[in-house]
Amino acid sequence: MITILIALPLLAAGVSTLFRDERSSKWLALVVSGLTTLISLGLWLGYDLDRGGFQYLTQVAWIPGVGVSYLVGLDGLSLPFVFLTALLTLLAVMTEWKRDGKAFFALFLLLQAALTGAFAALDLILFFFAFELGLIPMFFIIGIWGYEERRYAAMKFLLYSLVGSVLLLAAILATASWLAAAAGGPISFDLRVLIERAPLLAAAPTFALLACLGFLAAFLIKLPAWPFHTWLPHAHTQAPTAGSMLLAGVLLKLGGYGIIRFNLTLFPDAMLTLQPLLATLAVVGILYGGYVALGQSDLKRLIAYSSVNHMGFVLLGVASLTALGLHGAVYQMIAHGVITGLLFMLVGMLSKRTHTRAIAAMKGVYTAMPVLGSLLWLAMLGGAGAPGMAGFIGEVVSLMGAFANPATAVFAALAVVGVLVNGGLMFWTIQRVLQGEPGSETPKDDLSGLELAAAVPLVFLAILWGLWPPSLSPYIDSAVQPILAAFEATVRVVLP
Repeated sequence: MITILIALPLLAAGVSTLFRDERSSKWLALVVSGLTTLISLGLWLGYDLDRGGFQYLTQVAWIPGVGVSYLVGLDGLSLPFVFLTALLTLLAVMTEWKRDGKAFFALFLLLQAALTGAFAALDLILFFFAFELGLIPMFFIIGIWGYEERRYAAMKFLLYSLVGSVLLLAAILATASWLAAAAGGPISFDLRVLIERAPLLAAAPTFALLACLGFLAAFLIKLPAWPFHTWLPHAHTQAPTAGSMLLAGVLLKLGGYGIIRFNLTLFPDAMLTLQPLLATLAVVGILYGGYVALGQSDLKRLIAYSSVNHMGFVLLGVASLTALGLHGAVYQMIAHGVITGLLFMLVGMLSKRTHTRAIAAMKGVYTAMPVLGSLLWLAMLGGAGAPGMAGFIGEVVSLMGAFANPATAVFAALAVVGVLVNGGLMFWTIQRVLQGEPGSETPKDDLSGLELAAAVPLVFLAILWGLWPPSLSPYIDSAVQPILAAFEATVRVVLP
């Protein structure tokens, strides 16, 4: 079934370009993204929590001479992101339904296939292939259908990503080759085999540290963490609405996912060495992202910088090396995908009506468009990490994990300031955009039925995972606990 989730949008992307009329391309994208959303939900609901581990495994020899295979599987860490990828693609198609262009919708299907492949891949070369494939559609989505400075934003996104990708590929090849030689066995890129061999890296700490940094470089750029974040505000500001939804909702999550899936499992000693550095980058990102967001006049750019703040909590949770911290990091990524995807969707709908994203030109949106205003109010509460919303759980649990480890407790105390800054930022934005009397030129056309249908699923998930964490937490625990157990066994320390 995982192969269907990858192959179906990939084939549909090619077929949609053959249609003569653009309407057929839209409907194909809608049907395929809707079908894959249902399939991914079925896989999630069918996952056996008692058994845990990787399920729905498929392995086919791809380049057997060098140990490369098509190996995919899902666990409690990857399942939510595969579902979120399909869902956000569906909602992005609905959001951009009035847009023309067959290639536009084909690129979103290609992006969905690449992201699904990356989250499901258990062979490192396959992961790298999918990781890179996702750059292509996003580059063209921003560069062709973006705003005035779209070419600059697309090129900056591509160049940053390529630098990280070169380092990632070098680290993958070096790690697999070294471990094969040390184990006296054939080379393999199977993550399960590499994890079994990973303790051998204790004999070469310098090599392990350099390889770990190669993986980290790609993932910190993708997350993005400070100071590798500068491509993000440009990309979000210039991307079309649907592009920002997928970029914030799932593409960025490959960064945090990669650190947890690969760095923690393959390089535990190196990650313990790098703990102070990662915690420092996390806290600077939290404080910097919130502070710079306060000075933004463009609503999309404000949300982009607040994402740097939010992703800082992900990195802090990972750096804590605690069960609570890792759980909070994953929860925060999922919550951020839902809430920020919703924010970019609603801001796009608002700017389409007002023909501006300037905060100073907006006021009284709730009075003029009560449905849009109400949903935007809920989304901003989620962005503020208000209790009852999914973002609150992610931030609080990440902080609890950081406080639980004496090595990161001071960093957690500093991060609390970032919580206050980001909360104040969102409430101030609510006051400026939603409250007050609308101007004479403020449009009064509220959301259409299709737009409301696109927004409701994300509102539902943001509230569901905010009020009922047991609907998500057991899946995260089923993946996080084995990773931490293996980490403790390798570095021979007992983590808080």
